[in-house]
Amino acid sequence: MELPFKTLDDVDVAGKRVLVRVDMNCSVDPDTKEITDDTRIVAILPTLRELEKSKAVLMAHQGRPGSDDFISLEAHTDIIKKLGLNASFVDDIFGENAKNAIRKVAVGELLVLQNVRYFDGELKNAPPEEVAKEPLVQELYPLFDLFVNDAFGAAHRSQASIVGFTTVLPSVAGRLVEKEIRTLTDATATDQHPWTLVLGGAKVEDKVKTLEKLLAAGRVDNALLGGLLGTLFLIAKGLVSEEYSKPIKGFEDALNTAKELLSKYPDIIIIPDDAAVERDGERVECEFPEMSGNPFFDIGPKTTKKYVETIRKSAVVFANGPMGFFEKNAFAKGTSEVLDAIADCEGITVVGGGHLGAMAQKKDFGDRITHISTGGGATINFLTGKKLDLIVALEAAAKRM
Repeated sequence: MELPFKTLDDVDVAGKRVLVRVDMNCSVDPDTKEITDDTRIVAILPTLRELEKSKAVLMAHQGRPGSDDFISLEAHTDIIKKLGLNASFVDDIFGENAKNAIRKVAVGELLVLQNVRYFDGELKNAPPEEVAKEPLVQELYPLFDLFVNDAFGAAHRSQASIVGFTTVLPSVAGRLVEKEIRTLTDATATDQHPWTLVLGGAKVEDKVKTLEKLLAAGRVDNALLGGLLGTLFLIAKGLVSEEYSKPIKGFEDALNTAKELLSKYPDIIIIPDDAAVERDGERVECEFPEMSGNPFFDIGPKTTKKYVETIRKSAVVFANGPMGFFEKNAFAKGTSEVLDAIADCEGITVVGGGHLGAMAQKKDFGDRITHISTGGGATINFLTGKKLDLIVALEAAAKRM
């Protein structure tokens, strides 16, 4: 398969100062703020090791402002060191401390910059030429010879650190981006059925739009919903009280879309039949009328059984996002059993999303699932046929090169 962008095969990195954008947005314990899974860091090792003859500087994000996992990248740097690389950390992104540290990086060294989302301008989504005007890009690009993007998990975002540098520096894909695009292209080329989508997690605004696009494409036979997305559809159907909408951002707009989709695709959209709530610190499995306002943290046993049976009969399964608040062990059950079913499925199986992919890796399902993607929204966007912003930017950079 010929790629429309350039990779590390097309450039000489020896002795060059290289800026590397990666995605090592890891699962973080909400209480201790410690990293609980390093899957995404391990995934970028092939690229980092290939750059050991260069002066490499790493740029990445962790969480977003206001979220429980919005932390410094110092802990990520410690993990990189433990994995055998000569890494150091600077608590700055593009100020004088960062620039001085970048100038001092020697061949074989790896410098990790502070969480790029500590800079407000990074959260702006706009065309590459526009985000390239952000100080993040303007202050840093003169210091580098090459830009390598290996952040597949953020490939669907048109932000300064993802696409801005492609307009001002020679730019290529890292090994992870290259592998993801090749693998997902092959996996989505099949026309086998039944084609089952398992969609959960908390980013409801994005996922309800994605679900709409996937259903419109006519590819999906079964859409199994969980997490806050499942809650949204239960509220839309009047099965769960609207009091459960509080954690759902953009609820009103998402609710209208959910009602339309339920009306249009009643035989395809499959929603939970029961719940697992937290009551007095314990997991309690119950019917919806018995939830009593307690936190709705997981799908219940009837739902899990129904989802597992559907998955095992599928020819193709794409899964993105957990079924509940899996960070709490008592509420990881639904997600864990759904993953077991995906591993048992004899069809083509792709698991995307940081959290779900991390759990699949932790369960050692690497050999039993066709592909465990490092992308969440990026993988889903790829499935809808949308060209990822990162890939568009790398293609344009390849033409300029």
